[in-house]
Amino acid sequence: MSNVAAATLGPDSIQIRQFPRPPVQEGDMLVQIEQVGICGSDKHMYVGHAKLEFPVVPGHEMVGRIIEMGPEAQTTSQVVGGPLAIGDRVCVTPSSQGCGRCWFCRNVPHRPALCPNRTVYGFTAARKPPHLHGALAELMLVGPRSNVFRVPDELPSDRAVLTEPAAVATRAVQRALGPGIPHIGEGLSIGTRVAVLGAGPIGLLIVVALRYMGAGTIIVSDRSTTRLQLARRLGAQIALNVQAMEPQDRLDAARDATDGVGPDVVIEAAGVPAAFQEALSMVRRGGRVVEVGHYFDSGSVDVAPHTICHKDVDVLGCWSYPPMQFQIAMSMLAATSAPLEMLLTATMPLARTADAVRMTGDAEIIKVVVEPGS
Repeated sequence: MSNVAAATLGPDSIQIRQFPRPPVQEGDMLVQIEQVGICGSDKHMYVGHAKLEFPVVPGHEMVGRIIEMGPEAQTTSQVVGGPLAIGDRVCVTPSSQGCGRCWFCRNVPHRPALCPNRTVYGFTAARKPPHLHGALAELMLVGPRSNVFRVPDELPSDRAVLTEPAAVATRAVQRALGPGIPHIGEGLSIGTRVAVLGAGPIGLLIVVALRYMGAGTIIVSDRSTTRLQLARRLGAQIALNVQAMEPQDRLDAARDATDGVGPDVVIEAAGVPAAFQEALSMVRRGGRVVEVGHYFDSGSVDVAPHTICHKDVDVLGCWSYPPMQFQIAMSMLAATSAPLEMLLTATMPLARTADAVRMTGDAEIIKVVVEPGS
């Protein structure tokens, strides 16, 4: 079998390269990639926003089939839904397990994404063997200490490929959950009014998650009419067009839909600094703001600390997710009646990876999927 991969060599440079088939050690799995989604972080890498050691084989939103396994692979990795067999479909979390030794692993083990010693698939240098640590390839080597999830038979691959972004989305929603008695209005619960700023893939999957878990009024804002129309198809009731409305008009519309006070929860998924400012202005007093859109630093914006203090508002960051978030994401993807196929704008062969990355982020594009075997 050939071992072709799309390698990012640096800003504005992706090449299709041949790599040697990696040897499978005792704790390894070799996965033949069926589909991989292009993430906004892949686009950031391509345009030079990521400080990485190049070349890198990108790609972390993957579903593939196991074609070879070392004898210790199922014990050295965290396997969910196993035991695994050759031919099983799997999704792998981008990050390996935490090291277990650093300050974060010892003191906040429930947030393994904070461990600085993890291996991250799709962001690891490919200069040295075994090279294939990303999913934009025909083969991907999954090493020990990985988190491997068997894809349920009832979950088709064109939904399973959304597992990683759905994990981001469901954790953003869960960050807003409030402990205690629901009727006192703390955080997110059944019937909660939520605004989602940004209707890209993550924002749209947040809408799916909110509707799936029983949220009340869902308000979505974006610059793209196409994305706003899709947000309505996925369960949002109110769409606010950023290009057609002034900021104050959007705030007024959100308040009109929420008894004049503003949404209980606002989730910033646009990745635009001004959207965080708007989230603080839009959320009601005593509400919550979840910031999930700024995986990369896209700049700053003026924020008056008095706003946070006067509103008595919770501001919650959302960085990655615990590995078991994949199980939550898969459960939602398998059970929801939302038309998820509408999220997949285009499917391309591996040879067109550069085109797929360049398209990502365009207003009319939601999610581009690459099929390395096509």
